[in-house]
Amino acid sequence: MFSSFTISGASLEVLNVGDRGTIAHFPRADPSTLSHLQELGLDRGTEITVTQRYPNFRVNTKDGHLTLPPSLVQAIYVRLMHGEISV
Repeated sequence: MFSSFTISGASLEVLNVGDRGTIAHFPRADPSTLSHLQELGLDRGTEITVTQRYPNFRVNTKDGHLTLPPSLVQAIYVRLMHGEISV
């Protein structure tokens, strides 16, 4: 039986407020979505912190606050930093 395990990366959509990480890749992104992400300054290596999940999903970057629609949240995979999620 498993006692616990840790996760070092996850889809942005499952992270909680306060979780921090670096954008690792965009597994579900079509070219239009990738273009939109880049326009917002969200690219591989960008550090983000989840600041709100409801009613809108918000993240902080070094450049400021962003409110993201569900389609963009679902497209981002994050490598977690400092305090991995323990399940």
